[in-house]
Amino acid sequence: MSQVGFEEALRRVGMEVRGGNLIEVPWSNVADGESVGNVAWAGRDMAIFVVDCADSKIVELETLARKDVIVCSAVLNQDGAWTDFAVGDSRFDAKGADMTMVFVPQHERFKFVTSVSRGLKAVTVVVDMMSMMKARGLPAAALPKSLLRTIRGREIAMETLVPGYFGEIARDVAARRAMFPSLATLYYEGKTFELVFALLSGLSRRDAFRAGGGVFDSGILDRLGLVKQIIDRAPHRILDVDALARVAAMNRTKLRSAFKQVYGTTLSGYRTVLMLQRADRALKQAGASVKHAARHAGYATTSSFIIAYKRQYGVRPGIVLRD
Repeated sequence: MSQVGFEEALRRVGMEVRGGNLIEVPWSNVADGESVGNVAWAGRDMAIFVVDCADSKIVELETLARKDVIVCSAVLNQDGAWTDFAVGDSRFDAKGADMTMVFVPQHERFKFVTSVSRGLKAVTVVVDMMSMMKARGLPAAALPKSLLRTIRGREIAMETLVPGYFGEIARDVAARRAMFPSLATLYYEGKTFELVFALLSGLSRRDAFRAGGGVFDSGILDRLGLVKQIIDRAPHRILDVDALARVAAMNRTKLRSAFKQVYGTTLSGYRTVLMLQRADRALKQAGASVKHAARHAGYATTSSFIIAYKRQYGVRPGIVLRD
């Protein structure tokens, strides 16, 4: 997709480009199946952007909102990454480990500057939420209450969220964007819906948690973050839930419940996704055999790995090797 195509993708969802070096990078043409590198896809009320700027350490974009839009993003190479956001006169910063959601009211300027140590890899969706709901015959009241209040009040909102399921889907899109060239448009449309659903599910869980009298105690979130880091560092190890519960300073039952509430998945489910991502990288980047990828990911048998891989990605790992 040409530079004009990238700007057109943004325009379709109500954002007019005003500057920034992101418009200067090469963009793949989804329609032609060249889904490698930076990719932009847009429907009438939502768009997805997969950014893979290996040489850029500072990435910037400035736009003007022609509609009320939600911008939600996950940075995939999180080490040392930070982003400075601005909507109108409001500003906030986010770390690479944060999933960010920004509500940009119509006629407001939106700008971000992202700094990374070794190139930016990120997935972003832009959604005209009210138009999306109306076009599909869904009542606005079905949206999470906190989000609906923000949109109806047309108040600038900038939040950091836990990536959770959104982050899992984003990583899958970034890793597999070249696998289905003949179905690229359908692929990106489906993945954009998945990402929007993941965002809405996360906001709904947060609303339900607060409605039940809970609050997002930063101490609890920090301790859950430590649990997540332990799993991140060694997903191939068998989960020691008792040890993780001690790190989180809560019992096993509360840890399992809190982890799922915050991250949108179970402890074992999160570990499984990490193991499969590790195997997927070994297959695609290192050219490993299926047997080696299974062992690298920590699976006891190749057959159990193949079953899990197909359940996660929809294809057998051998297909990846042939592509």
